[in-house]
Amino acid sequence: MKKILFCLITTVAAANLNAQISLTATAGTTTGTYTTLKGAFDAINAGTHQGAITINVTANTTETASAVLNASGGTVSYTSVLIKPATGVNATITSTDTVATIKFNGADNVTIEGSNNATSSRNLTISNTFVATTGTTPVVLWVASTLTNGSENIAIRNTNFAGSSGTGTIGGIIVSGTTLGAAEFSNNNFSAINNTFVRAQNGIFAIGNATNTDTGWIIRNNVIGSTVAADKMLYRGIAVQNAKNFEVSGNTITGVALPAASTNTTQGILIGAAVTNGTIFKNRISDIKQPNTSGYGAVGLYINSNVAASNLLIYNNIINDIAGTGYSLGGGLADNGNGIVLGNGGGFKLYYNTVVMDTNQTNAGRPSALNIISTVTATGSIDVRNNIFINKQTQAGDRYTIYSGGANTVFSNIDNNDYFTTGANLAYIGSARATLANLQTGFGGNVNSINVSPTFVSASDFHIATSGNAALDNKGTAVAGVTVDADGVTRNATTPDLGSYEFTAIVLGTQDLAAGKNQISFYPNPVVDFVHINYDRKIRNVEVYNVTGQQLINETINAEKGSVNMSRLPAGLYILKVNSDKDSQSLKIIKK
Repeated sequence: MKKILFCLITTVAAANLNAQISLTATAGTTTGTYTTLKGAFDAINAGTHQGAITINVTANTTETASAVLNASGGTVSYTSVLIKPATGVNATITSTDTVATIKFNGADNVTIEGSNNATSSRNLTISNTFVATTGTTPVVLWVASTLTNGSENIAIRNTNFAGSSGTGTIGGIIVSGTTLGAAEFSNNNFSAINNTFVRAQNGIFAIGNATNTDTGWIIRNNVIGSTVAADKMLYRGIAVQNAKNFEVSGNTITGVALPAASTNTTQGILIGAAVTNGTIFKNRISDIKQPNTSGYGAVGLYINSNVAASNLLIYNNIINDIAGTGYSLGGGLADNGNGIVLGNGGGFKLYYNTVVMDTNQTNAGRPSALNIISTVTATGSIDVRNNIFINKQTQAGDRYTIYSGGANTVFSNIDNNDYFTTGANLAYIGSARATLANLQTGFGGNVNSINVSPTFVSASDFHIATSGNAALDNKGTAVAGVTVDADGVTRNATTPDLGSYEFTAIVLGTQDLAAGKNQISFYPNPVVDFVHINYDRKIRNVEVYNVTGQQLINETINAEKGSVNMSRLPAGLYILKVNSDKDSQSLKIIKK
């Protein structure tokens, strides 16, 4: 009897030791261990574990089939589910299932928290390694509605997602309905924050209900794609369709590339179908390519709403390295590389974006930094201000900064932009426009726009260098709703800078500057602690920047004399930006 009892205890202990999933619940059976996430979900679906449930992944799991979590109701009775790696554990949940590694099937209040230490570290990987055959394209995580329930309040944070290949996995995360299309029921309040995505057709593709559009989506600070060819996305980084009150911000999309025979358009970010009241900002998009030699398109940011009054605020995005193969007979998106494309609908506000076309197409064509397709027709539906649109390509043919297939009546406001190209023509509307004056005539507005080649910090860093850019300094106009730049630096309230980053041009004077009749002086220079500033105008505030353009101090003065404490700054060269109610002066100072 003792021997049998000992064997039983040993068997139970071994089973617990090999369990990769540890579960706690506040109702029903309050604890459990499983070898797979599917096993834990099956127990929850059977009503074994109830209430607030926490699932700790204590080791790698290999799922035998899709881990499906059903909606709470009837036998299934939970208030929330949290899935996370155990403290200090790095774990992978992997599957070769042909549908999905994980599927939320009308489930509510579910969080995947990938950090094992309550920070932003990514310690959980979810993958699908099935090598797809024709017609079979699994998903890593599928957030699905049923015919009667949406999967609401789903939060995905700090997690790595990996498919088998760009062709073999349809998406890292798909939000949709019972099939991989529009949702039959709204999946409201979905969020994906600080995740990574490699090897799939799409990083995140979220499709809401076309009639009762989904609300409250947040897609923020994700890293999608890779510089490694095998890890790139196939079609697009992010897609959002049929959504309202949504945010797509702070995402880095590096690497979307189709095979050479593909006839699709590659996209960094797609915002389309019924979309309203959204903000798309501070996204960094690069390396979006379409290599088909017959000529197909690549787009950094593609806005394709079917709503004439979408009310989309698009600002502080940085886009470069976008290239199609090139095709000269059409100016639409289908065959060329374009930084931003407005393809349908209206109600678009484009502010403070930096778009640089700096990768050559193979063939001559009509690439542009901003392309407005002829299907955008609503009068006064586009507001374009404070942007930098640059085309530095050198291939033959047209190389536009802005191309419009429609009339200039679609613009409610277009001004305070910088347009520069290495090509013969700066813009196109009705016909090619060679000069800034021609552009102003064709597009209207643009009285305060300029034609200047910016000097950036580097070929991959699109902060404006502090030297060589005096012609760009303070050339913007304040716009409602945008008060900081892509670094979070406060924009000048009256004369902000163009593009995604505020900057201060170095003035190579010493300590006394004259601006017409207005005199400014400051001392000492070099400075140890306090720098003292005198001006014959009332100084509103003084900003201190380092040489990369990062704001370090913003001191309110509201007097003709004032002091700024620089004692905590390290030794080096700094720029003081002295702002009055009527102008700004930039001064170089050395900190000892």
